[in-house]
Amino acid sequence: MIKSKNTLLLLLGFAHSLNHSLFLVFPLYLSQIAQEFATTIETIGFIAALSGFLYGAGSLFGGTLSDKIGGVKTLMLGMGLAGISTFLFLASYDVNGFAISLLLMGAGASLYHPTANTIISKAFEGKMAEAMGIHGTGGNFGYMFAPIIIVGIGDFLGWRFPLLFFGTIMLILSLIIVKTFSWLDETNRIETRNTKRFWSAFRIPGLPILLLYNLLVGLYFKGIDFIFPKFLEDNHGYTSMLKATAVFLLLGFGILGQWLGGRASDKVGSRKVLITTSVGITSSIILLLAVPNPVISVALFILIYGTTFYGHQPALNSLTGLITPNSERGKVFGVLFFFSFGLGSISTAIASYFAVNLSMETAFFIMLLFSIIALILSLFAPKQPSDIKRNQEETS
Repeated sequence: MIKSKNTLLLLLGFAHSLNHSLFLVFPLYLSQIAQEFATTIETIGFIAALSGFLYGAGSLFGGTLSDKIGGVKTLMLGMGLAGISTFLFLASYDVNGFAISLLLMGAGASLYHPTANTIISKAFEGKMAEAMGIHGTGGNFGYMFAPIIIVGIGDFLGWRFPLLFFGTIMLILSLIIVKTFSWLDETNRIETRNTKRFWSAFRIPGLPILLLYNLLVGLYFKGIDFIFPKFLEDNHGYTSMLKATAVFLLLGFGILGQWLGGRASDKVGSRKVLITTSVGITSSIILLLAVPNPVISVALFILIYGTTFYGHQPALNSLTGLITPNSERGKVFGVLFFFSFGLGSISTAIASYFAVNLSMETAFFIMLLFSIIALILSLFAPKQPSDIKRNQEETS
């Protein structure tokens, strides 16, 4: 069983990297895509925001669906739709076709996060944060090589073909997962058949503050993720390969952050890790804007933001899982990701607007404001059961 669980975590990590890699193509080729479709970067940013909203809104459906029909079946459905959608870009030669393809891809990919986190939270109850961290680490490990792969394929064949490459692998992987781990759906069926109504999730003590926190995370993360490569291009003259290398390094430090965040959460408590990483995220954006030397500012941002942003994820996910009843985790993780990836997706449009009409620095300043509010909210995060027990032992 342990070997089987480890294999599951490995495959989910791979699927996680593919899920995000699909959306990394557009920031790296933002100028080229806008030029090809004779439109503006703002328009592409708006389409990406709609897709991002769908990506988050689909999490609500994905979490509930995984509670009803099983996580493995839901994963296959979502990964299959996302993979097939990548082939539609071959026939997308105007902005409307591009928008339809991107929206469908977002809809399919949206089912992944709540479903995978629900599976992990049930399979690794004892070391949930560490398992979440390993899942994120696996995702980041593949994801950090994605920019190099994207540019290597995209510069030679065009921006559509990296999407086809990832989409094809996603289809194959979905079949492997459903064939190998379909038994998990039967195992969890009894626990989830009495799932409560959707809105009952908001009555879980401590969850509303985590939802607000994750909304602010989405507001700065989606914006930064979308315009950072363009920032490097416009402000520092980075080529496609240099932009890919910068994102590669940021995600590489994200691997370290995922691992440290997961281990630390199990040892000192998720709430403390959440606060610490929130401080690091805000500090990294300040350094990017305030340090006059562009080499030093970008290097510090990549190091600190990469480590602390990805370090907050296992802490937040494990804390959410620990305060949520087992039968409602799919639904709750769906709501959690809707707040970040869905409602927060408007940030791509916000960041694009300020970057085009004012400056890249102004866009990053808006992202900084979102991160400061998130930091303040982290101070009010609930204590998990293990935190309460630990505090009692320390004071006794």
